[in-house]
Amino acid sequence: MRKKIILMACLLLAFAFSAVPSAADENEVWWASAKAEAERDGYGLIDDATLGDRVRSGDAPLILDARADYEFAAGHIPGAVNMEFDLGDRLGLPEAKQQEIRELLGPDTARPVVIYCRSFR
Repeated sequence: MRKKIILMACLLLAFAFSAVPSAADENEVWWASAKAEAERDGYGLIDDATLGDRVRSGDAPLILDARADYEFAAGHIPGAVNMEFDLGDRLGLPEAKQQEIRELLGPDTARPVVIYCRSFR
């Protein structure tokens, strides 16, 4: 479990699963760069349509909004949970955040986690 939490920390800090603009073709350079980074660091990217499909499938992932609480309050993906991350978390996820993720996942530790933010970084 600890290994999974550490991997999730890396994913979270890279904001691994990001809701990407639906007009990805307009951002081909950005998308290619982000995809290369994801492949290098061992995580994946999904677009907003794929996220919608996963949510509607009934096997909804845990959706974490990594933005500041005031940005979350201004609007967020329905069902998302706000869990702000900072650059220091990149070095290692504090035990309190690891525990919070465990509690949010519940007994299904294989449940997919989708993390998004405003800027992908």
